[in-house]
Amino acid sequence: MPSSTTARPPYVVPCAGPAGSGARYALVGADGRLVRAPELSAVGVFHPDGRGEFVAPAADQEGRCGYLDHRGAWLAEPSLPYTEAFEDNGLSRFQAEDGRWGYAGTGGTPVIPATLTEAHVFRHGLAAARTEDGMGYIDATGRFVIRPQYAAAGWFAPNGLAAVRVADSGRCGYIDRADRTVIEPRFDGARPFGPDGAAPVRVGDLWGLIDETGEWVVEPSFPMLNSFDANGLAYVLGGTVGDHFRGFLNARGEVVIKARNRLSEDFRCGLVRFDNGYAHGNLDATGEEVIEQEYEWAEDFDDAGAAVAHYLEPLDEDDPEEARAAAADRPSGRAWGVLRSDGRFIPVHHLEPLTNDGGWVLGFGFGTGLAAFVTRDGGVAHVDRDGLDVCRVEATADGAALRLVDRAGTILWETTATEGAFARVEPEHCREAHSYLVYAGAPERDVADLAGELLAAEPRPFEPCSLIFDDREDPYEPAEPEPEDDPDADGTSFGAMSVVAQTFLYAEHQHDFSFLQDWTNDRFGEIEADVIGRLTARFGDPLPGAELCLRSGDGESSTVWQVGARQLVLQSYLLVGDGDMEIQLWLAAVAPSDEDAQP
Repeated sequence: MPSSTTARPPYVVPCAGPAGSGARYALVGADGRLVRAPELSAVGVFHPDGRGEFVAPAADQEGRCGYLDHRGAWLAEPSLPYTEAFEDNGLSRFQAEDGRWGYAGTGGTPVIPATLTEAHVFRHGLAAARTEDGMGYIDATGRFVIRPQYAAAGWFAPNGLAAVRVADSGRCGYIDRADRTVIEPRFDGARPFGPDGAAPVRVGDLWGLIDETGEWVVEPSFPMLNSFDANGLAYVLGGTVGDHFRGFLNARGEVVIKARNRLSEDFRCGLVRFDNGYAHGNLDATGEEVIEQEYEWAEDFDDAGAAVAHYLEPLDEDDPEEARAAAADRPSGRAWGVLRSDGRFIPVHHLEPLTNDGGWVLGFGFGTGLAAFVTRDGGVAHVDRDGLDVCRVEATADGAALRLVDRAGTILWETTATEGAFARVEPEHCREAHSYLVYAGAPERDVADLAGELLAAEPRPFEPCSLIFDDREDPYEPAEPEPEDDPDADGTSFGAMSVVAQTFLYAEHQHDFSFLQDWTNDRFGEIEADVIGRLTARFGDPLPGAELCLRSGDGESSTVWQVGARQLVLQSYLLVGDGDMEIQLWLAAVAPSDEDAQP
């Protein structure tokens, strides 16, 4: 097995399996060498073992969990149902076969046996843990220093107090490390004390702040109040009906940061992300804007201060041609890249970040130090926090092999299967125009040939389908009759039709990715212009000023050719419903009235 030559944690690189199978993870060293082939079903974050090396929880292909060293060798063979990341104290929670929990050390062996029915992270030397008798607190040896007796227990704060829920009343109060009640249980909910001596507590549905004696700093008035962070700030939702806000509260109950638009709930590297739905930036703990709103999209920073971001590079007014040339390989002059917490932006020359099945950017959010981007040749480039490619995963042209290659293109690993088993990766957001084409044989088949087929087809009644409002998938299926008194009702056409291109934009995606609608409209404009050119070359110039609407929506236009007795119609169609949007391009050969086919 190839191995790393330095004691640095390797990168975790997902490699897609054949269609329908899950991803497998490889380990690649910071020097670009293969540490372990992609044969793991999961790998956690590597943690220093205290001896100059690194260890991580991982799972084999069958999903059994154990612990790996930074060379890719098992320290503890995979035999457990579940293992978690290592904490700062070098302990990792694990679950045994019988469902009970324990803690393993950085050597991969149990330090605290799996005897607990529930186990939580350590804070200030103690961890909340449960037995059949209830919740209590253990130290790093597994000894209960506060006996199990509570219905629920939070972590200890720097002031030595922890919130607990007593079993008999269900109310929350605070105890010290000697299990003495410091603040009587009189709250419906309670969070840990922050570094400045205040704690969020809930009475009924509203949150307020108390001091270390249990006195009110701010009486309950907030619908939501999170725990205090290391900055001494707590995320808050407040305001009155019609005047809601979100922001951060300090221990005196003062709103330090107040936003009416979106604001992340956590500070990362001393910064919090905010946006107005169109532009993203970052504030520091005083509320000062330290990274300007120059980004159309950005994720929260990871622990090392890196985030994937989408930057709109303005054209240089003094030399627009040079600026356009510099941005020629970026979609519409925009740049995806890596934003650092010091404000540096490092463009990457790939199409866009890889997304999950829901269309959300994966970014640096998994603690591996890499972000995945879709390449122009259908592969996936794994980029480090400096914007440099570490490695790529790519399928061969025939889909019969999948390769892991280093930044120089040297093959690190390859697997083969049947032809077509491995697919190219297509961008989810800034897609190429051809990826929206849906007619049979596209994109290789000339759309003019499709038009000829429609013109020669036997006329039938049809009405194009809406992706938002219709259950129909076939335009030749009978549609629900329109009310006779509806002046906007479209009549049924007769002839033959095909959908040329279509897409569906979810409201949530458009809200998060403000560039998405403009990008998609531009691509459909390219498709429409190309189709008009091809049809004009085959059938001559379109009829000047002619419009024929196959179905009306929130935006439509059409181009019409007269071809013999029939009219060839190319219609673009846009419809919005509850924020979702569909865009379609239809091609139809419409028969004249004396050729109409009767239903």
